[in-house]
Amino acid sequence: MGTITTKQLRDNMSQVISDLRQGKSVQLSYRHSIIGVLQPLQEASQTLRRSSPEAIREGLNGLKDMFIPDNASKDTRSIKEQLTDLRDRKYAS
Repeated sequence: MGTITTKQLRDNMSQVISDLRQGKSVQLSYRHSIIGVLQPLQEASQTLRRSSPEAIREGLNGLKDMFIPDNASKDTRSIKEQLTDLRDRKYAS
C-alpha cells in the first residue's frame, strides 16, 4: 500500500486509477496526516473489459459444459448469433 498526498492525487489521478484497477490500495494524506484509504472494489477487479483476451477466455470456458448440436455447422447465422442462441437456451432451462 502506497501513500500519496491530496496534491499527488489531483496531479496523478490516472495512475491512481490504474493502481486501483490492479488491486492496489492507496493511503491518502493531507498535511502530514493519513486521512483515508482508497481501495479497489472486489467487483471492479473482476470486471473484464469487453472483447479483451481475458473476457473471451472466460466466455469460452463457460461453453465447455454446453451441448453443441451437430447441425450447428450447417447454420447460416454468424458464430456470434449461434453462441448467443445456445447461451440463451442454456439459461432458459
